[in-house]
Amino acid sequence: MVGKQRNFGLDVVRGISILLVLRAHRFSHQYEWGLLGVQVFFVLSGFLIGQILIRDFSGGGDFTTVFRFWKRRWYRTLPLYYLILLLKILFFGNPYGWKMLVYFFFLQANFIGIDFFPVSWSLVVEEWFYIFLPIVTLVFCSKGINGKHFGGVLVFWTIFFLLARFFWNYFEKGLILYQFDCLLLGVLLALCKVKFNKLYQFFNSPILLIVSVAGLFIMTTILGDISVVPVFSPFYRVFWYFITSLLILIAIPYVEQSTFINQKLAKIKSLNLFFTWTSILTYAMYLIHTEVYMIYLPIPEFLNLVIHGIVLYGLSLLIYIFYEHPMMSLRDNLSLSHYLKTVKSFSLSKKAY
Repeated sequence: MVGKQRNFGLDVVRGISILLVLRAHRFSHQYEWGLLGVQVFFVLSGFLIGQILIRDFSGGGDFTTVFRFWKRRWYRTLPLYYLILLLKILFFGNPYGWKMLVYFFFLQANFIGIDFFPVSWSLVVEEWFYIFLPIVTLVFCSKGINGKHFGGVLVFWTIFFLLARFFWNYFEKGLILYQFDCLLLGVLLALCKVKFNKLYQFFNSPILLIVSVAGLFIMTTILGDISVVPVFSPFYRVFWYFITSLLILIAIPYVEQSTFINQKLAKIKSLNLFFTWTSILTYAMYLIHTEVYMIYLPIPEFLNLVIHGIVLYGLSLLIYIFYEHPMMSLRDNLSLSHYLKTVKSFSLSKKAY
């Protein structure tokens, strides 16, 4: 069963985001929609892990608090990443020799490139952000989270990384610093929700949702058209990312709390089933979809598309049941018996994120 603590509105957002990425990689046109999908993931990730971090440091923290945060994040992300990486090496070979080690430490984007595992570029950003955020929080908030103080820290680092990304892009040094500011915007929204809820409620407006959707459409179809605007230009890599992140951010409070979305739409079983499970399987689908797309039969294109969808969802579900979810459960009880029990029970009572 699906845990009651899931938020259907955020599941819808995550589901739409992965569909944008899948569409962009499945078809060779309008790649900018895939970039938008990843951008949503970054902001939403910052928002969700920001709440976890604020909760963990609410009464103060030390390195044990940081390690606990890392442990839970890495149990969530690393086992499946390493499994897919090893399978890719097994079936597709190792084109880099010993240099392939950088893929195991999320350094590929800065040293050998991401051609072997293209989708890993976003994981490079995420994993280094997981290291950066709790350390900064420990340095500035070891005695506990003060809303205004921590907010000032987040604003400073957001501006710092926005400027750093501009120069990083100019000198073409890689991707580690890319989108730290966008993730930090999500953390700022999390702080707003936890410590300044009146302000968070101010953003709970259907008008802001409309502004967000309209703005994202304009930013993607007009200002983000990669056939017109070079994707590696400073505008795209710096300002487009930041502006789209702000537009995504102002929509989250309403989507998360909307009665229409989370009660009325959620009661439609087909919608609930589709978006909830698409959200749950997002990580597995993201990691394996480009390999699934290699399956191509001499049949009409539509049938190939259907096969890709069935295989992708089917494999992702099997991965989730037998590996991803059981591995996440080991962060609470590291034992073989617990792993087998989790597989057997197949319960989603814990948060999938």
